[in-house]
Amino acid sequence: MLSTPIQESHAPIDILIVGGGIAGLMLSIMLERKGYNITLVEQATEWKPIGGGITLTLNGVKILQDIGLLDVILPYANEIRHINITDQQGKKLSSFNLDGYAVSYAKTFTVLRHDLHSALIRRLANTRVCLGTSCTAIINEGNKVKVSFTNKQSGIYDLVVGCDGINSFVRRTLFSNNVNKYCGYASWRFIAVGVEVQQNTLTEMWGVGKRFGIVPLRDNKVHCFASVTALQNSAANRNISVGDFKGLFSGFAGYVPDLINALKKNSDLMYNDLEDVCLKKYYKGRVVLIGDAAHGMTPNMTQGASMAIEDAIVLAENLTDRSAIEKSLEHFQAARWHRTRSVQKKSNLLGKIGQLDNSYLCRLRNYSWQRIPDRWIQNDLRNLLVNNRTRLD
Repeated sequence: MLSTPIQESHAPIDILIVGGGIAGLMLSIMLERKGYNITLVEQATEWKPIGGGITLTLNGVKILQDIGLLDVILPYANEIRHINITDQQGKKLSSFNLDGYAVSYAKTFTVLRHDLHSALIRRLANTRVCLGTSCTAIINEGNKVKVSFTNKQSGIYDLVVGCDGINSFVRRTLFSNNVNKYCGYASWRFIAVGVEVQQNTLTEMWGVGKRFGIVPLRDNKVHCFASVTALQNSAANRNISVGDFKGLFSGFAGYVPDLINALKKNSDLMYNDLEDVCLKKYYKGRVVLIGDAAHGMTPNMTQGASMAIEDAIVLAENLTDRSAIEKSLEHFQAARWHRTRSVQKKSNLLGKIGQLDNSYLCRLRNYSWQRIPDRWIQNDLRNLLVNNRTRLD
């Protein structure tokens, strides 16, 4: 057995966390602090340096700061002070200055996903981690959940938390298999090394049906994000060569040519069809979803990591004792659904604007966007990311 049920009502809650990404690791750390018995299963057989860079926006950083985890991440982090949107030639359409938030609230950082994972893993103390292990069955049985695993073992838990990403097995098993919505564009990510860019500025460049994102990291590395309006699961896009990728984005100026030229082989390009996960309820019985498993969203607002961090903190804060788990999950749902849905909608809208593929509409978009006062954008993001902080309480 991976876990033994505890009978005493005063004993720590026995919890299974499925998935060792940001959401799963953050939740494990927070639940350890409450003295619960935690088992974390992760399908990967080892912690590998996979994935690209991520942006930890000020709302996520504020939480890390408040709970004492920011210091373990700072050695790997690069501070972002400005976010710019430009046309594909580099002409600025809008600019978002983060300096004021850095002083009064929290900073914004970029970090390699693997470095963030490694920093969080090192903070685990009592969690039982089972690598190379996946779930094969999850059954709600009243006030317990029975889970079977790929290693032929099984366990009984007071609570199961699905942190297993946008294609969550937990969600498909107990909730719904038809909640992933394709957003109309495909994306590639890659890490460029040795190209000098503005170190404190995150830039997104808008073309016609195409975008290119430039996210500086530490150690002379740059996370690059490129997207193109396309049919879902296009074989040509999934198997694109470096040469064809260069041709696809040859009309972009600024740092883009040098960044693309840093690509060495086809496998350096990480491909995804971008989707939203639209789920009305994040829990069923004593199984709950958090992070991308619950509300996967496009990266346009760079909120994936911060929403996962918020989820983990809110769920951990709401869990009290075994007899009140259902009530805790109700409180979690009430605290998180409207916030995550509003962020998801704004991210989706921003993506649609950036991905316009009609040249006339793109000229109109660029003309109009240049004339939106930057303070309007500042106020909108402040309302979304800072003023809604009360939803975490």
